[in-house]
Amino acid sequence: MKKDELISVFPTPVQIYKYENNIDTALKYVEGIEWKEQVDNANFKTKDTYLTKHESLKDITSFFKECIDDFTKNIYQSEQRLTITQCWGNKNPKGSKHHEHVHPNSIVSGVFYLRQDPKLPPIKFFKSNVQAINLDPKEYNYLNSESFLLPCVSGELILFPSNLKHSVPTNRGDEERISLSFNTFSIDVLGNKDRLTHLDIRSLMNESN
Repeated sequence: MKKDELISVFPTPVQIYKYENNIDTALKYVEGIEWKEQVDNANFKTKDTYLTKHESLKDITSFFKECIDDFTKNIYQSEQRLTITQCWGNKNPKGSKHHEHVHPNSIVSGVFYLRQDPKLPPIKFFKSNVQAINLDPKEYNYLNSESFLLPCVSGELILFPSNLKHSVPTNRGDEERISLSFNTFSIDVLGNKDRLTHLDIRSLMNESN
């Protein structure tokens, strides 16, 4: 039997970027801001959900924007400009986790690790089109798995489609995991008038005023 090329149809892009500057100042700043109370062993979140507006995170915010531009232009091959709509801090002490979820009202989402010990559980992504029948593979890979654990370390940023379901497994270690998460949306006109997909949010806002 002669096999030809194996094609992965409609793959999901998940990109890792490495921040090459020091993150100690940003970590100290995020640790010192106000956090919401923990509920049902979930992770803590900052009360402020617009952290990219803070001067102390200016350099990291610029890094986020550069990576978002690269992701849309070189992976999605799009000229659409995405902007960060919200950005918040996450803290996972021992025994905490974050349930399976997606990020509504967002196009691309990101998580940046300010403190992530390689020994701590990594972020877990879930396949959206799970087969009804499991063929019980002898060995799992990216083609037959229903979930995927992506190890990361401090100073790394992960960008992914906002509708990709993900979670954070329970932290069994003694060190807290601290990260920044953010959502994005387009600041440009979306779609096409002839295809009946046109969306101009700025124009709609002006009409409503």
